Amino acid sequence: MPRPTTELPIYVINLPASTDRRSSMERQGAALGLRLQFFEAVNGRQPHPLFGHVAEKKRLLRKGRPFRPGEIGCWASHYLLWRRCLESGQPMIVLEDDIAIDPALPALLADLRQLPDEVGYFRLHAADRPSEPWLCFGDHVLHRYWRSPLCTFGYYLAPEAAVRFLRHADEWVVAVDDYMDLAWLHGVECLGLKRGLVSSDESFDSIIQAREGEKESVGPWRWLAREGYRLRLDVRRLLHDLPERFRTRAESCS
Repeated sequence: MPRPTTELPIYVINLPASTDRRSSMERQGAALGLRLQFFEAVNGRQPHPLFGHVAEKKRLLRKGRPFRPGEIGCWASHYLLWRRCLESGQPMIVLEDDIAIDPALPALLADLRQLPDEVGYFRLHAADRPSEPWLCFGDHVLHRYWRSPLCTFGYYLAPEAAVRFLRHADEWVVAVDDYMDLAWLHGVECLGLKRGLVSSDESFDSIIQAREGEKESVGPWRWLAREGYRLRLDVRRLLHDLPERFRTRAESCS
């Protein structure tokens, strides 16, 4: 499949009420010559058919607390864009609306035509998490993360990755960014740019965290269940990554 040019769609997830965030993204997009398409986010405080995917009992057992409204709204918004990517048959860029865009992003878009077909997804931000260079294209280095890079500030998504994400997303138990890192489940490897080309705009509060109060106390039994589940995930990640840790990828960046 030929890789896209700079004309691939760039979707910005945005709640209609978040006009300040939209204005910020519009200014950045105009300054960089980017054609941004605003995608109406799902409001987690209002009923939505997709919320039937929430596995409430498993969520409590494994994480010790229910989803916050902002978390399930975020889940549904990304899920809908995965569907759009699959239905369109074309790759896309997905951005959240509380980010700062690096001026080098347009150069990345131009270089995507050099991206190997094996890569259907990667994050655009760089996380301070263990990783190793995995491959290079253009002037960009993709790292494979050994621990979850967290957050969904922005990412590249192709249909072959979107269908894998959707196939295993019938039950929502962990946050969407954590789900996207479960490579052994859906087969989409946890890759990201270093250096990153998007980052958090600290002038905006998190919609997921803001106004939701302090985290509720989970109690000793739920804490034990949560930590046990976390350990299981760590072991699964280690076993999945073990063969790749012994594989030399240096030739990809030569």
